[in-house]
Amino acid sequence: MKRELKREEHEEIVRAIAAGDRVKAKSIYLSATEGNLTEAQNFIKALVDSEAKEADRLAQNLGKA
Repeated sequence: MKRELKREEHEEIVRAIAAGDRVKAKSIYLSATEGNLTEAQNFIKALVDSEAKEADRLAQNLGKA
């Protein structure tokens, strides 16, 4: 049965992605949620896309200052 990520698990996934380790991030997701690989890949992709958009937004705001 699939469950939601705990805050600590989500933060650990974010740290793994920041370190460039998507395999570890997927592994954490799979272990925590008992989901499947496709769900893990989609979650990681969405998280990476979200982080990239946030970084772009911050860079644009810094350029305006």
